[in-house]
Amino acid sequence: MKNSKKFNGLKLLVVFGLSVITMVSCIDQPIEGPAGSGNTQSIETLQASNAFDWKTSEKVLVSVKGLSADIAISRTLTFETENGNEFYAGVQQMGADFEMAFDLPAHIREVTMRFGSLEKKAEVTNNKVSFDFIVDIGQDDVEP
Repeated sequence: MKNSKKFNGLKLLVVFGLSVITMVSCIDQPIEGPAGSGNTQSIETLQASNAFDWKTSEKVLVSVKGLSADIAISRTLTFETENGNEFYAGVQQMGADFEMAFDLPAHIREVTMRFGSLEKKAEVTNNKVSFDFIVDIGQDDVEP
């Protein structure tokens, strides 16, 4: 009988302790203290550094070197970003040079050119990308 009273007292103490912990943990308290030491600014007075660049795009110069031919060949010339977004399409003569600057997202590092069935990829270097109409057919059909 004596042990059961001690056991009941121990259970009561554990329940009381858990109740106190639960009540204390439910008290509303701020997650963070005040920012800085009184240097709070309103959104209207915030300013970015003069060196900060707000642009998310860059001017990229795309050039295509024309290939002279005995006959005039015209096809649709298209340019796409590496994720497949087309940013230019127009009729172009193969014998004429092409050069135009485009505003492209700053993260673009590769451009694909399509001219008829010709497809070429080139990397953007120093905000420039260059193409030509020369087709590399390889050396597979050349006999030694």
